[in-house]
Amino acid sequence: MRIAIVNSFYPPWRGGAETYVSNLALALRGRGHSVDVICSCDPLKPGISDEDGVQVNRLRLAGRLYGTPIPLGLARALRMVDADVFHANFPSPYFAFKVSRTAKSRKIPAVLTWHNDLPPVTSAAGILINLHDNVVLHRYIRGFSRVISTSPTYALRSRNLSRFADLVTVIPNGVDCERFNPKINSSHLREDLLADQKFVILFVAALTKWHRYKGLDILVQAVKIAVEKVSSVLLVIVGDGELRPEFESLVHASDLEQHVIFVGDVSDDILPCYYAACDVLALPSKDMSEGFGLTLLEANATGKACIASNIGGIPSVIENNHNGILVPPNDTNALAQAIIFLATHPEKCLELGRNGREFALLRDWKQIAALTEQVYMQSTHKS
Repeated sequence: MRIAIVNSFYPPWRGGAETYVSNLALALRGRGHSVDVICSCDPLKPGISDEDGVQVNRLRLAGRLYGTPIPLGLARALRMVDADVFHANFPSPYFAFKVSRTAKSRKIPAVLTWHNDLPPVTSAAGILINLHDNVVLHRYIRGFSRVISTSPTYALRSRNLSRFADLVTVIPNGVDCERFNPKINSSHLREDLLADQKFVILFVAALTKWHRYKGLDILVQAVKIAVEKVSSVLLVIVGDGELRPEFESLVHASDLEQHVIFVGDVSDDILPCYYAACDVLALPSKDMSEGFGLTLLEANATGKACIASNIGGIPSVIENNHNGILVPPNDTNALAQAIIFLATHPEKCLELGRNGREFALLRDWKQIAALTEQVYMQSTHKS
């Protein structure tokens, strides 16, 4: 089958949707399919390249609208690509709209993965979101034969997905259980972080306004409470962006310089070592912008427990007191108490991590690609 996957960006751009697209593309390629990816060029130069057997067409960027890249030549690339099925990814309204229209004109079936609703980063953005959700969305979403939600919880909670429930199929995010595994030796990294005797909390996300909903500010405030009871707590933050100075100022104002480390962006080769070096991953997301939380699955695959908000699609990934602890969103004290509990109950922390590894093994990308392939086949037969 010839599959054309369309997304805003592609690695080395860092993001959940980009991780999803690259892993899915490689897994589908491994199943014998021909895979093309069409995306914006950032952070590389425009052009077509073969990347591990996947043909990646990076388009020159003309500009952005509400964070969504507007690439030059997208319509032409969609018209010219040799495909049996299109697979678009949201939240990229412009890309989804273009794929829907092109699929209809070319009579090629199309599938859409809905990673999350558009995040309301500003009041003005809220106006644009309402315009999209109430006026624009219904003009293109019916052009997709199926809409994939990565979480059954999010499929029910999302106002948009619930409106088009007849289109929705749930296929969870996947994880590379070989790349992320409990046997990774991270002792050298813990030494570099001066974390040998520390209880290490890991946070992984871009530090941009589009990812403010990940709740790093809530986590920093919770760490301030936690260190009053457990002085060994150390928060390690992986990620970078324009909000880093703001978060660094918050750490300074909270007098937490000895308990928080910003390591910036790290390479994909090194990232698994950070998961292995931590005791627990924290994802205190604030609202429904969190459709899944791929970092939770990566942590679980590495045998690590998670602390996360009971919001969005997270409850489909974390079962409370099984592979992690769920806390109410935006509840600093509850988050702090969860940190204190796991820091003072190491055996429980290890148990949650072991359960997480078992959970992740059921969601290896090879299995997720097979499920996605079934959706493609069903869509092709319908057309």
